[in-house]
Amino acid sequence: MQHKNFYMSFVDFRILNISFSINKGFKGRKHLTINPQIALAHKYEKKEKTLMVRLKISLTKGEIPFIFEIESEGRFIFKEAPNKDIIKNASTINCPAIIFPYVRETVADITRRAGFPPLHLPPINFLELTKR
Repeated sequence: MQHKNFYMSFVDFRILNISFSINKGFKGRKHLTINPQIALAHKYEKKEKTLMVRLKISLTKGEIPFIFEIESEGRFIFKEAPNKDIIKNASTINCPAIIFPYVRETVADITRRAGFPPLHLPPINFLELTKR
């Protein structure tokens, strides 16, 4: 189903906060299981038809060589004022899927710069996350 008023533009991406540290107690292993934690938040500014979506990804648990937390924000502008369902879907599915590659790239770069092989976060199905 197509929504004629769903036209939205991706305007800006920013890293709001980033924390990275090496786990000095880590005993090297070849195969790591990583389970990053994901948190989403959003704010819609009706007057400007602007949706701000925050995506926070952290890896702080488990037998891992480093820990990190990265909080990012994407700004999206709608051509026409969307209804609540569209804002909900955009803020939990569409917008996080658009900004996640930027976060993924940042994580890969910072791990590489720390002397590790780049960590490429696995793809995230944000539609599935909404069903949990």
